[in-house]
Amino acid sequence: MATIIDVAKKAGVSRTTVSRVLNKSPLVNAETRKNVLKTIHELKYTPNILARSMRSRKTKSFAVLIPEFTNLYYSELLKYIEIEARKKGYLAVVCTTEIDPEREKEYVLQLLRRNVDGFIFCWYRGVSEYREYLRDIVKKAPVVLLDQPSGGLPITSVYTDGYKGVKDLTNYLINKGHRKFGVIKNLGIFPVNQNRFRGFLSAVEENDLNAEECLVEEADYSMEGGYDAARRLLLRGNPTAVIAMDDTVAIGAMEYFINEKKLSIPGDIAVSGFDNISLSRLTSPPLTTVGQPIERIAAEATSQLINLVENASGENREIVLPPELIIRASTG
Repeated sequence: MATIIDVAKKAGVSRTTVSRVLNKSPLVNAETRKNVLKTIHELKYTPNILARSMRSRKTKSFAVLIPEFTNLYYSELLKYIEIEARKKGYLAVVCTTEIDPEREKEYVLQLLRRNVDGFIFCWYRGVSEYREYLRDIVKKAPVVLLDQPSGGLPITSVYTDGYKGVKDLTNYLINKGHRKFGVIKNLGIFPVNQNRFRGFLSAVEENDLNAEECLVEEADYSMEGGYDAARRLLLRGNPTAVIAMDDTVAIGAMEYFINEKKLSIPGDIAVSGFDNISLSRLTSPPLTTVGQPIERIAAEATSQLINLVENASGENREIVLPPELIIRASTG
């Protein structure tokens, strides 16, 4: 197995120069860099990641914590995070918390012991004790928060304006004549859920509708959760339009309306979601939704985290991306 000394000898450079090439140092000219990289390829040299991490105290890895795998938004998000991480020579380690705070804390503790360079959190509980918990993590490793504002925490956040997205969607449905709404919120007291629901309430109130007459149910992040929430909605009344706060849940609700109750969508009931996952275009009928730029969210989050890892003086940012109302056949 070739060593860094073998590479240096064959390339006719010093060991330090090879190390600089591996670390993408700007101190190496283009011709020398090309020669060293060619030699590395010829000798099939693989750098000792463990040794390099011990010297630099960096492992070129970061953790991504998600609520669960069954929600298709997170599956697509993880795909793009992994692509971006690989481009930059990093490994993304994925953990699913099942929305269990104790499980999450155990993951974070184990990951810190393994010296991951940073964290991407896909949600957080907007309660005081959880905020202090995040503050403590930031003292040990940089954090990027997805899908919601930082709320004054010393972390970078990347999110779509869910308040505006759901408000635009609700106004669209009201303009189509809907007055009896069913809403399926995501389970848990998370700022992302609250922001989206506030967008719905704002549109309802601005159009002089009675928010108390709207039917509201909660669901976990799965199709099964959406299916059961749809069942509970119809036990309480007959909404003409249902807004689910994510596409996976909306698709589960559609399954219940069509297969169990034999309702026509959108003839009997209009259904809409949030995220614009790939499957939303393939449902029958295709799902009206509020689009998030999932690929851009992943790219921004990954690049921002790596910048914080590699640049000790890097500043935290709040990156707000615009939503896109995507009208399809599920709302007529």
